[in-house]
Amino acid sequence: MSQGHDAMKADNSTSTPPLLRWLNRGRELFYVIGSTVVVITTAVIGVTLMAGVIVRYFLAGSLAWGNELPVILFPWLIMGGVVMAAARHQHLGVDFFARKLSPKGARALMVVVQLMVAALMLLLVQQSFVLLQFMQYQTTPVLGWSATWAFYSLPLGAVGVLLLAIIDLIGLASGAEPPLQEALIP
Repeated sequence: MSQGHDAMKADNSTSTPPLLRWLNRGRELFYVIGSTVVVITTAVIGVTLMAGVIVRYFLAGSLAWGNELPVILFPWLIMGGVVMAAARHQHLGVDFFARKLSPKGARALMVVVQLMVAALMLLLVQQSFVLLQFMQYQTTPVLGWSATWAFYSLPLGAVGVLLLAIIDLIGLASGAEPPLQEALIP
């Protein structure tokens, strides 16, 4: 059965154009990175909160740092999810007008949309560094960590979405991908 699966996978990869394979690999890489961030941050937040509950219940005390770590990790959890959604085209979108256009018109519209996403992400990266300049002077009371640890998730997540928008632009502009896609689920 494994040989049949490998043969089918080989046939599938030879019938897929090389550019499309590279675009899909790029998306999959960002999906793996985003999901790794989500899994790690969720696990650490969960363990931290559970440890706080156990210490409070059994020892009638508290973990002083138990509230700070989840606050620092939560933005990373969110941005990891944003990158995952962008990699699989599972983010919220309205394609009502694009579906009313011809394929050529829909492609042009989607190119404009991806250019707007890329411009917005560039602006977000630039503005997040302005925010980081102010946050560098704040530290957490117990751990003593800089508040920038939480806010570095913003420019890094925005760069991930920017690179995914560039991947989508390449796919659209080259004609390798259709202008309207359903959520990409392998």
